[in-house]
Amino acid sequence: MNNKFLLLAVALVLSACGGSSAGSPVTQSAPANSTEAMTAEEAPAAPATDASENGAVAGGAPSDQARTQTETQIDQQAFERMVIKTADMSIQVLDVRAAEAALRSRTATLGGYIVQSQSTGSDEYMALNISVRVPSNRFDEALGDVQGLAEEVLSSALRGDDVTEEFVDLDSRRQTLEATRDRLRALLAEAKTVEDTLMVNQTLTEYQVEIDQIVGRQKFLSQSSAMSTINVAIAPVPAVEPIVSEDGWQPLTVAQDSLRGLVGFGQGLATLLIVLLVWSPVWGTLLLVVWLFARRLRGAPRQQQAG
Repeated sequence: MNNKFLLLAVALVLSACGGSSAGSPVTQSAPANSTEAMTAEEAPAAPATDASENGAVAGGAPSDQARTQTETQIDQQAFERMVIKTADMSIQVLDVRAAEAALRSRTATLGGYIVQSQSTGSDEYMALNISVRVPSNRFDEALGDVQGLAEEVLSSALRGDDVTEEFVDLDSRRQTLEATRDRLRALLAEAKTVEDTLMVNQTLTEYQVEIDQIVGRQKFLSQSSAMSTINVAIAPVPAVEPIVSEDGWQPLTVAQDSLRGLVGFGQGLATLLIVLLVWSPVWGTLLLVVWLFARRLRGAPRQQQAG
C-alpha cells in the first residue's frame, strides 16, 4: 500500500509538473492518462513512468493538437476581451483649483476614485498632477470631461494592454491544478501510514500555493481591466504681457533717458570744477596780473588831471 501511494503521488507530481512547465492544455491533460498507465503496470520504476508519460503526450496525433487549439480558441471567445486602458493628458486651464474640484466631482459621479494627486506652486502659478481611475465602460466619457475642462490640450496619449490570452491560459492552468489537487485529496483520505500522509500533504500544499498565486493574478487582471487609469497634468494658462509699440510714447524710456542726461550733466560740471581747482594757481595768477594792469591804466588819467 505504501508503494502504491508513493508511485501514484510521483505520477501526479510528474504529470502536473509537465503541464505547468508547458503552460498549455495539451500537457495539462496528461496526468490522468499517466496515472492509469502507472496503476496498470503495477509499480514500475519512476524513469519508466516518465517515459510512458512522454510517450503518451508525444503519441498524440495532429488531430489531438488541432482539437486542443480549437478548444483554446473557444475558451478565449467565451471570455470578454480584457483590455487595461491608460491615458496620459497635459492640459492648460484658467483656474487649476476649480479644474481639480470639477475633475474630482466628475470622477466620483462616474463611479471612479482618485489614485494620487500632487501639486506644486500656489495661487495663479499652481500646477497639478492627478491620476484617477474610472470604470472601463465610461473611459471615453471621462476623457471627454477632462478635455472639456481645458483651455488648451497640450498632449494626449492613449494605450491599451490586451490581457485576455493571459487570463485564459491562467484559467486553464488553474483548472488542471485543481483537478490534480482533488486527486491528491482523495489519496490523502486513503493514506494508512504517517509517511504517506506527510508526503501527500506536502505535495497538496505546494499545489494549493500555486493555485492561490494564479487566482491572485487573475483577480489583478480582472480588476485592472475593469477600471481604466487617466493621468492628467494640469497647468495654468500663461499670463500675456502687454506689448508696447516701438513707435508709441514710452514714458519709462523717456524717464530713463532724462535721468541718464542729468547724471551726465552733473558729472561734466563736477569735472569742470575739479579742473578749475587744479589749474587755479595758473589762471589765478593771470587774473591777478590782468587786474593789476587794468588798475594801473585807470590810475594814470587821474594823475594827469590832478597835475
